[in-house]
Amino acid sequence: MAVPLLEPAEARMANPETEKTFLVITAVGPDRPGIVSDLSATIHAAGANLEDSRMAALGGEFAVLLLASGTESALTRLERDLAETEATLGLRVLTKRTTAPRPDRRVLPYAIRVSGFDRPGIVQAVTGTLARRGVNVRSLESRLAYAPHSGTPLFVLEAELEVPSELTLAELRRELSAKCDEENLDLTFEAAR
Repeated sequence: MAVPLLEPAEARMANPETEKTFLVITAVGPDRPGIVSDLSATIHAAGANLEDSRMAALGGEFAVLLLASGTESALTRLERDLAETEATLGLRVLTKRTTAPRPDRRVLPYAIRVSGFDRPGIVQAVTGTLARRGVNVRSLESRLAYAPHSGTPLFVLEAELEVPSELTLAELRRELSAKCDEENLDLTFEAAR
């Protein structure tokens, strides 16, 4: 029986034409039908894959945040194609290479929801408390909603957090609750699903 030969170290090294690489794409432009279709077609035509996305209409603009993956040559082509079609699409586009997402096993996923009468400083008050405790904001969405009967503007903030496992959850909850009480805000703090 023949014993298989070991591959030389050079042969085992990553091949840039088969290894998956990542590109973050940010695009902003006037809101119109077809923006998502145009961007996804450009990604597909370059031979890249759309892995993750966040998109929203903000005022009269449409903002897009995408994570594309592909080979080195596919992402190089995608960067070139996006730069060439920026004016045609009516978008301002920014791209940045990044690494593969790596989940951190030393954090606990939690979610918060904060709401109250709208006024400046709510996001800073909440995120400042989180930052002082070393809590990472994984995602955050905020919006104005209106009270059903009075039409009063209410601010709503929802965030996914990465809480360091060494942090005492009860202590973090107390600090957030105290800050929200001080700011006259309602708080929900729970394990993320």
